[in-house]
Amino acid sequence: MRASTPLRRAFAVGVFVSFVNTLLPQATAPPFPNRDGLLRIDVAVSEKSGNPVRELLPTDFTLLDNGRPTRIFTVQWSPAKDLQPESLPELIFVFDDETHSAGQADNVKQQLGRYLRQNAGVLSYSVIFYRISHEGVFASAKPWVDGNLAATELERSSEPRLVSVGRENLSTLLMNDHFNEVGTLGLIAIDQRSLPGRKMLVWFGDASSQIGQQNSITHFDPWTRIGDRTCGHKPGIEFSTWLREARITVNVLSMDKDAEPRAFDQDFLAAVAKSRAYQDTFLSISALAAYTGGQVYASWKAIQRDLERPAAGTQAFYTLTFDPPRTEQTDEYHPIAVALSDPNLKTRTLAGYFNQPVYFDHPRSNLEYITVAQLDVLIRHKPPDLLRRFDNIRLTERLFEDHRSQLLSMLHNDRERQAVMILADLSEFEPSPPAEIAADPFPGHDAAQAILKRALEYEGKSASLLPDFFATRTETEYQEPKIRDKDSCNLPVTEQPLRVATTTRGTVQYRNGVEVIEVEKSRRKRIINVRNHALNTRGTFGPALASILSGLSNPLSSITWSRWEQSSRGKLAVFHFFIPPNVPAFEVTYCCLPVGDGTTLYRNKAAYRGELAVDAESAAVMRLVIEADLDEDRDPRAPLIRSQLMIEYAPFQIGGKQYTLPLRSVSISRGRTLKFEWRYSTSFLTYGPYETLVNEFTFTNYHKFGSESRILTGFDDLPQPTTPESTKTSPAAQPN
Repeated sequence: MRASTPLRRAFAVGVFVSFVNTLLPQATAPPFPNRDGLLRIDVAVSEKSGNPVRELLPTDFTLLDNGRPTRIFTVQWSPAKDLQPESLPELIFVFDDETHSAGQADNVKQQLGRYLRQNAGVLSYSVIFYRISHEGVFASAKPWVDGNLAATELERSSEPRLVSVGRENLSTLLMNDHFNEVGTLGLIAIDQRSLPGRKMLVWFGDASSQIGQQNSITHFDPWTRIGDRTCGHKPGIEFSTWLREARITVNVLSMDKDAEPRAFDQDFLAAVAKSRAYQDTFLSISALAAYTGGQVYASWKAIQRDLERPAAGTQAFYTLTFDPPRTEQTDEYHPIAVALSDPNLKTRTLAGYFNQPVYFDHPRSNLEYITVAQLDVLIRHKPPDLLRRFDNIRLTERLFEDHRSQLLSMLHNDRERQAVMILADLSEFEPSPPAEIAADPFPGHDAAQAILKRALEYEGKSASLLPDFFATRTETEYQEPKIRDKDSCNLPVTEQPLRVATTTRGTVQYRNGVEVIEVEKSRRKRIINVRNHALNTRGTFGPALASILSGLSNPLSSITWSRWEQSSRGKLAVFHFFIPPNVPAFEVTYCCLPVGDGTTLYRNKAAYRGELAVDAESAAVMRLVIEADLDEDRDPRAPLIRSQLMIEYAPFQIGGKQYTLPLRSVSISRGRTLKFEWRYSTSFLTYGPYETLVNEFTFTNYHKFGSESRILTGFDDLPQPTTPESTKTSPAAQPN
């Protein structure tokens, strides 16, 4: 049954559940399955002659992950002719002044300058320079898209930006033979993570120089001093991940024609993953070139000719996205390979990646699911491990308010009472228990349609007649405990039991259809390391319900009869609704994704489903349930995989008139966390484990703005204040 009666007025569109600072204008996200995968790799395809192959079809590619074919979500040929300058592929030139003579450097720069000035300096890519010297690591202030300006900077050796490596003495670090390569490439990868597009890095130096040396890397000061000592960082794994995330392909132009580049061992990073001490780890610049899909050029005298290859590589490549398989193992190495339908073609791409459990959610597997009746028996028996049992159970049915109050009255331990409140809030989106479902039969299509029509009309009138008011709002926030800094290396993968994080009492004001929260007092409960971000719920007064009703007026939406339900305030007619994507209702937003510079916003125009519980006599909506249609398997990049809101309404008197207003609401969200990494005095975001946030709100003490006065005769009774408890059997009056 569809909603057949159009709404009487236009309703505001609101966002009902979001994270702090994420209320944004609406935008449409690409629908599944045309989404990007979690991981992205760049693939160069060429003929045997070396000429790039263009415009292959997605069906021409097969991606092997750990030897097994895996689904490719997107295949994009680059370049696009309409790319903006900031999105152009980038050519990075790195000069190691410590490993070649001044004469060699001048010769290279002269030839490179002439190359950049070709075609009047018009470049189809951007250029940036990094330079290693005894004084530090320097870089261009910005990428150049004008070859003439880039050549001028190169010839003057005027890279103005010092790339910091932390508080340590820079000269001391750079005197270490191994820091030249490790430090610079690590800095470049972190520095480039915020820039989009593929990067071809060209290293001018000794192709045989090693990153790491037997029995020395464990004593290597930069790796042990930078970051958290307790975490046991694995440089090879982090190094590999940074290069992949920055989309950097390493190429080497050797400054020593007699040097023998070290052979690349395909099992190198797999060995790093298994090694704990790294004593036997060897990694050279040439090995990195092979690992990232780049090349080593041994002839430094023919630099200009050789430059054509990496420069062409910025333009002739395909970008593939895919999802890694789920894993329970940290730093699980996966070799990857790309096969083509034409066996005569050659591919160059990343050799592998390290899979992590945090790429996907890991629900708890040890939970016990029980009914409300079984919870009742458990509390009445009060076993000695009752609190532990509470942490490991979930309800399969909704715990109604009256039954919840009865159970709470049997508990006197605050932790146990809080645990029952958490169970009750989490159950708000479960089916009603059989005892609460009225036995009355379906009233028939016409009768159900009439109830729905009256509800739509009632809410339309109520929205226009609602006065400006204020009320007391009490918020209880539940969170998973934050991991202590000393335990940050062992992040839990599965969800943790919820605890009370904060309680906040404030005043909510509703003026001209807009609600404003004025916090009065906040009290932290005994929880270690309360998280510094929280679930933010807005739109409880007006916008949430109005947006759903507005969405239901769209012909693509549907609303169907569900059941009769017996509540403490009378019999309710319950309808189930569905609002498809791209119908103006709500938008799921989240700040921020762990890509780029950490400010990339996730925005999804999701479908919504839920329930409307309508008082059959007054036609007032007494309960609203909204659930965003989120699916992790459908879109693992989505930082939110659960977004729900329940609002329970009750009649209140304001200014001598009765209105149906929010009494209580529950918001639940489950999504990704972001982990801050600190390397070389630079911070950036990476994926963290998922977490659940729950907010419960109660609303009391409704009052109208302004003063009120009334002239009474000697025969009039003073009106008594109306509370939800005193009106349980009195239906809300129709608005005047």
